[in-house]
Amino acid sequence: MLQPIPDLAIFDREAITEHHIIESDLRRVWRYVTILQGPRSRVLRDIAGGCYYGTSALLHEVIELRVLLEREPYLLYQSKEIVRRCLRINKDAHVRALMVEYPYLQQKVQDTLGEKIGLGALVLANAGLDDLWFLAESELPLPIFWPSDDEACRAMSLLSRLRALKAGG
Repeated sequence: MLQPIPDLAIFDREAITEHHIIESDLRRVWRYVTILQGPRSRVLRDIAGGCYYGTSALLHEVIELRVLLEREPYLLYQSKEIVRRCLRINKDAHVRALMVEYPYLQQKVQDTLGEKIGLGALVLANAGLDDLWFLAESELPLPIFWPSDDEACRAMSLLSRLRALKAGG
């Protein structure tokens, strides 16, 4: 089933305000993810879920897309192949997005679930090795430590619990 574009009201208001996200950002993200991954993508479903987990996914895509659109203003009118190539060439856009998404997730896990978890464990559990390497090798200041298998499993469980929360919950 195709996901309708959600209303901004289902997201973490504090994060939306802090990053100046407006309806047009959400529409652009929806188009961007649809171009890259199709209208039934997991990312769109995550965003459509709202609350904290959906907010983290939205933050990532908004930050990444803002960087890409600054460099290629007509990106959203290009083919899937051109959009993918632009993202590949501009890996720093993805890294900047990760650097917003994961500290946000880490804070929400602590605030809502009362648990502390390392950024490396969250990244590995949620996105995988490639993104963990991108962050570890970046020159941007973010404390990334390689997680143990137990930490990665714990992070998966915590993210599953966070994902289960719904807007307002």
